[in-house]
Amino acid sequence: MSFSSPESRNKIEILAPAGSREQLVAAVRSGADAVYLGAGGLNARRNAENFSTFPQLREAVEYCHASGVQVHLTSNILVRDDEWDQAEQLIGQACALGADAVIVQDAGLARTIRTAAPELVMHASTQMSLHTPGGAMAAAGMGFKRAVLSRELSGKEIADIVAVSPIETEVFIHGALCMCLSGQCLFSAVLGGRSGNRGLCAQPCRLPFRVTGDRSGFDGCMSLKDMSHIEYIPALEEMGVASVKIEGRMKRPEYVAAAVTACRLMRDEGEVPADLSEKLMAVFSRSGFTDGYFTGKRGRGMFGTRTKEDVVSASSALLGSLHPLYKNEFQRVPLQMKLTAADEALPASLEVCDRDGHSVAVTGEKPQPARNATFSEEYAGRILGKTGGTPFYLDSVQAEVGEGLTLPSSALSSMKREALERLDSLRRAAKPIAFDPDAANGKPSKRRCFGNEKPALRVIFRRAEQVPEELRGVSMVYLPLETEGETLARIAQKLRAQKIIPAVEAPRGLFGAEKQIEACAMQAGLHGMEDIMIHNAGLIPVMKKIGMTIHGGFGLNVFNSRSLDEYAELGISDSELSLELTLAQIAVLTSRQPRGMIIRGRIPMMITRNCPAALSPKGCAGLSKQTENEKYCSLTDRTGRELPVLCRTGCSEIFNPVMMSVVGNVAGKTRDELSLDWVTLSFTTESREECAAIISAYTQGTPLKESGITSGLYLKGVQ
Repeated sequence: MSFSSPESRNKIEILAPAGSREQLVAAVRSGADAVYLGAGGLNARRNAENFSTFPQLREAVEYCHASGVQVHLTSNILVRDDEWDQAEQLIGQACALGADAVIVQDAGLARTIRTAAPELVMHASTQMSLHTPGGAMAAAGMGFKRAVLSRELSGKEIADIVAVSPIETEVFIHGALCMCLSGQCLFSAVLGGRSGNRGLCAQPCRLPFRVTGDRSGFDGCMSLKDMSHIEYIPALEEMGVASVKIEGRMKRPEYVAAAVTACRLMRDEGEVPADLSEKLMAVFSRSGFTDGYFTGKRGRGMFGTRTKEDVVSASSALLGSLHPLYKNEFQRVPLQMKLTAADEALPASLEVCDRDGHSVAVTGEKPQPARNATFSEEYAGRILGKTGGTPFYLDSVQAEVGEGLTLPSSALSSMKREALERLDSLRRAAKPIAFDPDAANGKPSKRRCFGNEKPALRVIFRRAEQVPEELRGVSMVYLPLETEGETLARIAQKLRAQKIIPAVEAPRGLFGAEKQIEACAMQAGLHGMEDIMIHNAGLIPVMKKIGMTIHGGFGLNVFNSRSLDEYAELGISDSELSLELTLAQIAVLTSRQPRGMIIRGRIPMMITRNCPAALSPKGCAGLSKQTENEKYCSLTDRTGRELPVLCRTGCSEIFNPVMMSVVGNVAGKTRDELSLDWVTLSFTTESREECAAIISAYTQGTPLKESGITSGLYLKGVQ
């Protein structure tokens, strides 16, 4: 017998968080189609309870699979070179247990999985900052089957990506919003060594920050409300989005149950009861919810903090009222049953199958002569359909019973019980995925000899006005991609006369601007700029099509040797390393791809699509500081320090108030000692004269006369 009822799997998937066993049960029993969970330390919620031992993970996967729920294992952090044994062990466990997918941020880990376990489904984490059609294309080229899109996208931008994406897409539907674009935040790392890219974000953005000069008293300008796009699930389903994701592996099981139930009701019935919506807000919110990103209505209304009223609203009475949502098993697995009792000389048999190809057959008592009513399929269905306490429900039943014969209800119930127990065991049994950790392409290449000369020098300018007339000792100069064409042409000519490579740097935020970025790159090429630095993998296919030489920026989060190899294979000529690596970790990187690092500049702590400076009633223009170099706003923290805010192509970058420099730590060292081909000086608010003096001091080997500087993370590293 085979399953033949209409499939319901074309519905959009509801993906729920499972940071603990209690959350997992709440998600499964309230109707989630899939859960995402972490095992061990290599996941973006290392402070969650997680499933830290193999028996715990195995039990979780078995429970979900028996219940018809998929398991997505999170490995969505950057991985150090010394953690590959741990990473491979985790992937080996995922394969042994037959996990349905693994969520990945690190390009090097994706490379390893693609070669060592090609049948293991990979989902590109939102930590990869994918928010353009090109981002979906790039993810597909790296072997991903699904792209988890950035939270900051509007509904139209999501639709534009889904329309051309060669792989599935997943969007966040409910839960916390980071101020920063996921995967691009260094705030927690710089302030306390707890990296969001390593799963230990301390959420310093939730602390008081105000716009410098704003007298309104608002000090929550880095804290966004939680998002809730549940009402848009039908629209997302219509677009072709494959999955909607609920954030919250650190939240209570009652929250998970309420959010899953609300999503399921909106998907299946088109509405959510008002009382459930109210309870969902009460169980956790930050001054309510926002849909500002989806609707494109960004601004003050999206900001909110966790108030005393928000905390009090999550009372024990409220939490208790949500327990019925996950009191019983959710019956999501349809079954077809065939009962045969044709001959009173032979035992009756019951065959049961599910839609996943599992089938069992059991035998029971011999049929008996009917004394009263004739046996019917309706009668069999009533008895066999009582599947309470299990994830199963009866979809259809066939009964072939000899004329004048019957079976007592106790006999039917006994066969049903045995069949369901055996079917449950079959569904729990792992379906291992082949895993070969020794696959050649997953291993990094050997460290090369860099040579005994001094690393080359590259310079990044924020504005064309900063470029000095003479740049002795510089090998490459980057200008913003959006710089006016004639200015690019003039500077490119001067640079080439000094045997310096002229180049442009693409912005990190690309929301809805991919075509504009492509046009700017083509224009830059016409004006003598043939090289481009990118910070987002979504620009790889775009720039390859144009034919520009691609250089990888720090925004790609190159954290290990395998990521260097992966980006080299994807067409990037060289890579700027992550700002979260230490000098010691950089020195031992292997890979033959050329690489460099920023040795001086302001650390870009955040990039956000919701400019905090715009929150003031005066707006950016009314609060901008006019220096001799540039007009810019700033934020003031609770200690009085000011963080510059510079806007570019629709996004705002928030910089560390303290200048970072490790010039003294690298001065005099060779390429081979540093394991670097070049070093970079990055300028933001400096004047042309300041830029010229700093470049000259470095190239001549004289100390930079700067006070109050930080070494960033290059000496202390991150957890």
